[in-house]
Amino acid sequence: MHILVADIGGTQARFRLLEGSHRTWWIRHEASWPSHRFQSLAEAVECCLAQLSRVERADIDSTWLAVAGPVRDGEVSFTNLPWHTDTESLRARLGLPRVHLVNDLEALAHAVPDLKPEQQLTVQRGSPGGGCQLVIASGTGLGVAGWHGSGRHTIVLASEGGHCDLAPVTDRQMELLLHLRQHLEHVSYERVLSGPGLATLHAFADRLAKGGKPTNPDPPDISPAHVVELAQQEDPVALTAIGLFTELLGSFAGNAALQWAATGGVYLAGGVAIRLHPHIVCGSFVTAFTDKGRMSPLMQRIPVTMIADHQAGLEGITHLAIHHPNRRTG
Repeated sequence: MHILVADIGGTQARFRLLEGSHRTWWIRHEASWPSHRFQSLAEAVECCLAQLSRVERADIDSTWLAVAGPVRDGEVSFTNLPWHTDTESLRARLGLPRVHLVNDLEALAHAVPDLKPEQQLTVQRGSPGGGCQLVIASGTGLGVAGWHGSGRHTIVLASEGGHCDLAPVTDRQMELLLHLRQHLEHVSYERVLSGPGLATLHAFADRLAKGGKPTNPDPPDISPAHVVELAQQEDPVALTAIGLFTELLGSFAGNAALQWAATGGVYLAGGVAIRLHPHIVCGSFVTAFTDKGRMSPLMQRIPVTMIADHQAGLEGITHLAIHHPNRRTG
């Protein structure tokens, strides 16, 4: 028997075909493509199926897709891709017997218990309590999910917390908000704590360096990797942008930890966060995370860990498919 699993983000579509039975499974195939290569989720899955033999396709018992958007009643509209689909239309088009759609951050949360030590980097050591745990992923977008319990008793709750209003806590952050409100109808944390968000912060930092002179409202086509490279060369604009990013991420993560009572720990993930790990550790992240007034002593005890694995989402949806095959999705 085969199970097809995938982690479909705004940037990358990662697939894995599992083979086995009961609880003994192994990876038979893996593949990855840029998400923008496809016009729809169905087209991306079809590309994967085309790589398989006819026997492998016929033996697929179920398909589990972690998707970057809110899932409701088996239906999803991707947040950073022009895709909309549902389980029924996917089954009909692809000829697959069972299709499950799961929010990508919910799937990612299921990967955390199985993380190896080498896949984890300490940001704040803390002292874990018995409360909720959180994962916050900064990549093409910004996602949040929380969970409580362990093993079969784990309850994971997805959210769209990355789209809550940007809440400035410093004069510079207020200036940033006022600047973004000139060009955006709604300024959320995702607008600044993501790959495109880092480009936006770089444009804002460049504006500051030029004495506040107006710049193009559209952020330049600059990648997070390029911003990091410029920062390594001591470029002041890049360093200001990354400083703002880590400060805002710390504030956002601290707010989320308070809202979810995440005394069990906070995990940071996503391609942008991983690239910025040295700056997150050495920068203003921890200060902003713990600066919560009377709650500061509590915040100082919450462990914060970086998930240093770009494949963690795929591992999470694999865990769901194998260990929770009868779980209701969407």
